[in-house]
Amino acid sequence: MSNAAGRSLEVDFFRGVVLLMIVVDHISGSMLGQFTLQRFAIFDAAEVFVFLAGYATAAAYTGIAARRGNSAARWRFLQRGWELYRAFLLTVALMLGLGLLFSALKLHTPTIEYTDISTFIDEPLLIAGEMIKLARQPYLSSILPMYMLFALAAPLIVPGVRRRPRLTVLLSVLVWSVAPYLGKFLPTVYPNNGWTFNPFAWQVIFVLGTVCRIHSFSAYHGEDADAVLRRRRLTRWAICSALAFVCVRLYFEYQPVSPAFKQNLSSLRIGSFMTMVWLAAMMVRRGWIARLAEKLPLVVIVGKHGLVCFVAGTMISLLADILLYLATHGDPARWAGLLADLSAIASMLLIGRMAQAWQEHRQRSRHAHPSMRTG
Repeated sequence: MSNAAGRSLEVDFFRGVVLLMIVVDHISGSMLGQFTLQRFAIFDAAEVFVFLAGYATAAAYTGIAARRGNSAARWRFLQRGWELYRAFLLTVALMLGLGLLFSALKLHTPTIEYTDISTFIDEPLLIAGEMIKLARQPYLSSILPMYMLFALAAPLIVPGVRRRPRLTVLLSVLVWSVAPYLGKFLPTVYPNNGWTFNPFAWQVIFVLGTVCRIHSFSAYHGEDADAVLRRRRLTRWAICSALAFVCVRLYFEYQPVSPAFKQNLSSLRIGSFMTMVWLAAMMVRRGWIARLAEKLPLVVIVGKHGLVCFVAGTMISLLADILLYLATHGDPARWAGLLADLSAIASMLLIGRMAQAWQEHRQRSRHAHPSMRTG
């Protein structure tokens, strides 16, 4: 379902839910974090975030190209890449500021170290330079450089998916298969670890998102008997697979897992995620997600202002984690964790509402002063 502006209500809703999940997942002692994807699924909110980015990118790129031409679409996503780079630098600056504040107050928690504040205080110019070059990506900021690269690659990916979807997906899978080797060429101060999210691996999820937006898979969407039968069979298979993946996830709960399992996007994560994509698509088809979204408009607003809410969410989760640790001396009870969760979620909803109000104010100003409109 799309509104008058061409946005998908379901996509904004899913993105809002994912952004809220990311916040609670990064609060140590979170109670709600025990019920998010990372607890029961092999994948987590990051896959959903990247998939929706691909889906939304395809929608935006094709829409701009249809109205204003391919050159305008390419230029818009070059601008988008710059916006994401600035968002990364802002996120890093805010985290360093928060880390500096608590360090000055002599209030130390394990999470503060994730901001790289200690190394920054020792060598501010060196560390700042590494961050500007993307060689150092502290804490939750690490997904933004990858997202920036995907925006810059959109002028190649989206037209490729439109014209030659099979070839584009094949090339994407080939790049994914050698991603651990390609990742070594990325700028990093951690040569043995590299980027938290290897973009050469994660691009396959982004590409699949664009494919799902551009191509309708009509063989599964018709109302004839064959299409209905295909959907039912695939849905049964997806349900069984999802249950099997839950069992595998519970097994991994007691087994050591290499960080590369997520960093280089293992095939197990891709398979389990695409299983859930199908089930989510069937829920969208039945209208369940749209009805739920209409009852939770503030979640939709958070998703609509995804970049603003992501940057704010990094600060909210970091601050909630620090305050929870200090308030409970590092041993939060369940109700303390729940209070931190609810406070963080309420803050996110407020940020989303403020971003929406600001956008509406700007739109009214443009209507009142036509000369302010841009092309």
